[in-house]
Amino acid sequence: MVSALDSTRLVSAQYALKNLRSSDDSSQDTQSSSAASILSSYGLDSSSASLLSNQALSGLLDTLSAQSDTSDESDTTSDSADVTSASFMSMLKQQLQDAAAAEGESGKAHDMLAALEAGTLTITDPTQGVSINAWDVDDPDEADIESKAGKEIDVSGWSDFLDAHLERGADGTFVKENGSYVDQTNDSNAFFGLIGSNYYYLSWPQATAK
Repeated sequence: MVSALDSTRLVSAQYALKNLRSSDDSSQDTQSSSAASILSSYGLDSSSASLLSNQALSGLLDTLSAQSDTSDESDTTSDSADVTSASFMSMLKQQLQDAAAAEGESGKAHDMLAALEAGTLTITDPTQGVSINAWDVDDPDEADIESKAGKEIDVSGWSDFLDAHLERGADGTFVKENGSYVDQTNDSNAFFGLIGSNYYYLSWPQATAK
């Protein structure tokens, strides 16, 4: 059964999608505002857009609004990339490098890139029921690895998965600490966003206080 809140989110998503798709380059502020509004309604911080293009945001809104319009939790992502492959890890590293360059000297992308290179970045896709520790394809010790076995997890929709892992504040948005979401199951930092053409949940250890 679709709740009143989900119905409101669906309507908001439809308006946001319309603005994203019909606006030209001269109205980027309107597009950004629409995207930020709908992302906030799902508890997601609009700063996540640092890794998302308008096309990616449109796809994300499609995914989220579709989930609001159905009670079926078997919403798997079609044409999903093989998250256990070296080609995915190569794409991930390139995207994080590009995002880190856009951020400047510090930010979430820098943190995720450092975790990737340290072997402490975890990639999860609950719609496909898989989680895997990312690896650096440029590491000589990993040069001949084409894929690794992922860990099987329960298949679920993104809304349920995010609610299970991220804490919501009084305003309904997911709680952040030091600029990142915090996974309440293991106290790791977390990010939800587009990698390539699909959506993934990334987590990595919080920095140890010195």
